[in-house]
Amino acid sequence: MERPPVVILSGVRWDFLWQRHQTIATMFASAGYPTTFVETTGLANPRPSRATLRKLASRVGRDTGRRSSLQNGLTVYAPLVAPPTCGVFRLLNRRYFVPRVVRDLAALAGPHPVVIAYPPTRTTLDLISGLRPRLVVYDCSDDYAFFPRAPKDITETERELLRRADLVSCTSTQLLERVRSVRPDAFPSGPAVDYGRFAVLQNTRPDDPVRTICFFGDVSGERMDLTALRAIVEAGFKVRVVGGIGGVEKRFLETSGVDYRGEVPHAELPAALAGVDAFVLPYRVNALTRSISPAKTYECLATGRPVVAAPLPALKELAGYVYLAERPGDYVDVLRSLDGLETEERRRARIEISRENSWEARFAEIEEALWRAL
Repeated sequence: MERPPVVILSGVRWDFLWQRHQTIATMFASAGYPTTFVETTGLANPRPSRATLRKLASRVGRDTGRRSSLQNGLTVYAPLVAPPTCGVFRLLNRRYFVPRVVRDLAALAGPHPVVIAYPPTRTTLDLISGLRPRLVVYDCSDDYAFFPRAPKDITETERELLRRADLVSCTSTQLLERVRSVRPDAFPSGPAVDYGRFAVLQNTRPDDPVRTICFFGDVSGERMDLTALRAIVEAGFKVRVVGGIGGVEKRFLETSGVDYRGEVPHAELPAALAGVDAFVLPYRVNALTRSISPAKTYECLATGRPVVAAPLPALKELAGYVYLAERPGDYVDVLRSLDGLETEERRRARIEISRENSWEARFAEIEEALWRAL
């Protein structure tokens, strides 16, 4: 059957840390769906900075902000909109910015696309109304009510999106339980892994004993327990950090024992992880993180390396495959004990659970649900 156009109303920029949003867009495009990835339309007021002003000037000057990615069938579109945080900004969006974005997307994607929505803001709802989609999917991946500086009515706008969506998927059991009061038909669609990309690291044997510990991703002070990373460094391990450093003191990255590699393209991530002996997922357990299922979990497991993680509910569900650490000192204790804890059976189990949660398998589930609803 002819594949309909797909519009992804993303919550991140295309060139941001690679996440579920970009992966789903590339997979739809690879499967033959003409796909338009709409970069974030905002969730909070941006902090004033020169970079923010440059980005705004660039978008104003480019008229539509569109640009094509390297993949055929996939277009990345950078909209010019105001953040949906106050009445004046919403009025500007409704009267000026949203109609323009709708016209651009109609020209890029064609009429009546399938819309996959992320941040459940008023802007997202207005775009859906203007696009008149044949199908709306709300892919719920965060508890937005706990995001810093989120719109005050985000709970109400999410409830409206839940009612309007034809399909609702959730990336964690906690999100699923929360939305089912409104959408009892919501279904789970957790994180996944580009298995082949990370499986190449299975063939490289780690050092014995464990020396190099790695965290990759966005090192946010709001989500990450930086005291755990410090404790690991102070215990004599080498800590490799790969990714963004929002909210992290520069002096920590300059500490002896910290190997900061910066952000790398997702395709180059396995090379940046070569030589790592174990991974850590040192999340804070709080209202912001309690509902998430970290996207990198299966990527870590696919390498076969041991993973020491915070006891987030989603990670507790994987307690047979990851080691859990309640406190900063627990990370150190587990890492020091890995020589006695690790077995070939544990390594194989990690690899097998990651293989079962490949993006090919996850996308097949999403596509099947979509076609049932069309």
